[in-house]
Amino acid sequence: MPQYSSSKKSGCYKKTFFGCAALFLIFFVIIILIIISIKLPEVDFSKTEKREYNIEVDSLTNENVINASFSWRFVDNSLRRRKFDLNLRLLEREVKVAMDYIEALAEMSYRDLGLQSRYPDPITEARIVWAEVYRRVFNNSLPQLKNVMQGFNKIFKEEKFGAKDKVYFVVTFVQNIPYERPGGVLDLFPPLGTLAYRYGDCDSKAILLYVILEKMSVDCAMLWSYKYKHAMLGVKFSGRGEFLTANGKKYYFLETTYPRWSIGELPPEFNNTRFWFIDEIDSNELQQELIDQNEIDKNETRRKVKPSPSIP
Repeated sequence: MPQYSSSKKSGCYKKTFFGCAALFLIFFVIIILIIISIKLPEVDFSKTEKREYNIEVDSLTNENVINASFSWRFVDNSLRRRKFDLNLRLLEREVKVAMDYIEALAEMSYRDLGLQSRYPDPITEARIVWAEVYRRVFNNSLPQLKNVMQGFNKIFKEEKFGAKDKVYFVVTFVQNIPYERPGGVLDLFPPLGTLAYRYGDCDSKAILLYVILEKMSVDCAMLWSYKYKHAMLGVKFSGRGEFLTANGKKYYFLETTYPRWSIGELPPEFNNTRFWFIDEIDSNELQQELIDQNEIDKNETRRKVKPSPSIP
């Protein structure tokens, strides 16, 4: 029978020097072979890696379905504060189509977009180009959110929400989606991409809310700033505070990036309305009026136009 010593001293401490050296050498060679056999992944620091979404196969259609779950708290018009859980089932193929459209859009030339090749200054160029990009993303996304709206309408019916509660409900939903930059050439997610990956930046979330509210017959406009590199939503809704006017209609600022911003509130760091553009991107006619150049800091015109108005 083997005898075990009660002493804690064991192993190489009691063995000969050459025996221990041989053991260490074998161990070292094994480690080296393991490291060589592992293919280290290449890291591309030029891109923001997208988080994976959850996929399951639908038993009826045999299609890949993305489960996108959201939880947030909402205070209704009766001051009832409750937690809501919304589980969206998105077809993976539809999400890929939406994401591919953004990539295709990024490859389009000004001629492909139906725009001029030259503009009088970078600010005018940024306004017109991004108005067209946003318009195309909006129009492409309208038919893609049918199932999403069915989920909202089910909640509206169960909760017996009035018109005001419906609007603020979807506003708080989008505001509570985590903020994160999508990356890529346009640094922009389509609405289905924001829902599938469960994050988005300022313009990605603003376009998502734009589509949802327009489907609820709430008139909206896109607001973005070349100076501030930020985007917000404009809402034609009863309220007070800061607004911009388009076609004789007041559109109140709505911050979609983070929760607890009300309609009409404009963050202090972005509060000079002279540096904001407005366009009704759901309109067939793009609003391409030139802004008053005397109201623009001349130094801004010499800065390089970033590929996105998102916060840097």
